[in-house]
Amino acid sequence: MTNSNQIKFVPYLGGFVLETLTVGMYGESRNAIREYIQNGFDSIERAINDHKILKPGKGLIQIIMDVDEETLIIRDNGTGLPTSNAAATLTSIGASAKDYKSNAGFRGIGRLAGIVFSKRVTFTTKARGESEQTIVTFKAAEMREGMKPENGSNISAEELIRKCVEVSVTLANNRRDHFFEVKLEGFDNPPQECKDYKLLEQFVSQVAPVPYSDKFPFRADLTAAAKECQLPIEEVMITIQDGANAPVEVRKVYEDEYKLKTIWIRLTGCKTYVSPDHNWWFWYGTKDESGAYTDPRVKGLRVRMKNIQIDGTELVREIFKTLGPSFIRFQDWYVGEIFVSPSFLIPNARRDGFEETKEWKRMRKAFEERIRELKSEAYELSRGGQLSLDALEAKVEEQRNEIARLSQTRSKKVEKAITLSFEITKTQKAIARAAKDADLPTAASLQALGAELAHIQTEAIRKIGASKPPVDVERIQQEVRDELLKELVATFESELPPTCAVAVRHILRKQYGLK
Repeated sequence: MTNSNQIKFVPYLGGFVLETLTVGMYGESRNAIREYIQNGFDSIERAINDHKILKPGKGLIQIIMDVDEETLIIRDNGTGLPTSNAAATLTSIGASAKDYKSNAGFRGIGRLAGIVFSKRVTFTTKARGESEQTIVTFKAAEMREGMKPENGSNISAEELIRKCVEVSVTLANNRRDHFFEVKLEGFDNPPQECKDYKLLEQFVSQVAPVPYSDKFPFRADLTAAAKECQLPIEEVMITIQDGANAPVEVRKVYEDEYKLKTIWIRLTGCKTYVSPDHNWWFWYGTKDESGAYTDPRVKGLRVRMKNIQIDGTELVREIFKTLGPSFIRFQDWYVGEIFVSPSFLIPNARRDGFEETKEWKRMRKAFEERIRELKSEAYELSRGGQLSLDALEAKVEEQRNEIARLSQTRSKKVEKAITLSFEITKTQKAIARAAKDADLPTAASLQALGAELAHIQTEAIRKIGASKPPVDVERIQQEVRDELLKELVATFESELPPTCAVAVRHILRKQYGLK
């Protein structure tokens, strides 16, 4: 048996640790704004629910853009921090007294986010009933210098903080005041949102827990679903003041009218779903027209926890992708939100997804079933759009113009005529499908379109017969076959279970060389 002596040691955390928690933490520097809003929201909820010093609905987060575009202030009227522990709290990294099951932020690293693009980050805070306020200033430019690769190992994280942080206590104006303020000064390659009011408003309207627009007609549906799930839609008032202009309240921009690629449409309704375990619920708007929404502020289903957005739209887009690569596009065919209980899932440190817990895996599997339904709904809407009278008339007009251009063409006439004939055959099949369920007036119009197409196809075939230049018939046949196979694969992916669809696609690739 070997005797061993325990050796004492002192752990050394180099400046690179801080670099990882600041520069390396957030994929987009603008997420610093979200972090400060999130912390302010938590503080306001504590002021309302725990300390009872703020009435419900009276919480306020103010964002002030300085006239010189070199300063951004984010201030909330939450509990604030008492002088007894304000400095210790604000200089502690990776430690927080917040409860991860109820608070939006809980890791104690979000306050460092502004260090990435500011020369100075100043926190000023005061608790109610105290006559003093605490000011903690991070000399961010110096910190970044100390975190550089050539310097990060030469100084410990603790030494770097001591060197670059200043703390002071000053008299306050009003003992009843309670607040927390973040001031970002002297920008160095900041996110555009720090200098552009419209971009800032757009970003905050997406990520923050702000109320819905008055133009959104389905709030009652959302309230009913939230009540059934016992997971309310938490909100706080946020205003943005652009220089000397008056503050403007930020709202979510969901409305009843939206822009698709070429037209404006109105939502026909709102559907909601509450999970059986009551840990999450979601809503989405319905429409009669097929196509993707174009407004980046609302398009796509977005996941929210405490009504703060997790990631953008990629989280749900990846779930659509699991049903087949061609269905990724359907994420943009919807507007809607998924609300998740903070006691159920844990956001990862970057807040662009969730920790890979068994609960997240269970929710993802359950949500995949809902996504499968949305995919089928979008596919049917797409198919219906392709079979609408207006769409078919537009297609016939396109082919009418093509035969006219073909008459003017001297080269490659045969190849173009064969391709046109193939496209006409596909349109004729679509007309036949549409006529099955059409009323008499529509059926008559479709019959007229079919007759015109037959005439256009005759003209195309005549062009083939009248042309003498050699044509690569085999290549054209291959192109036609590939196009047909692609259509079949899309249909199989939509109608068959994933395992069956994959098997069919494998067979087609093996037998026909499908790409």
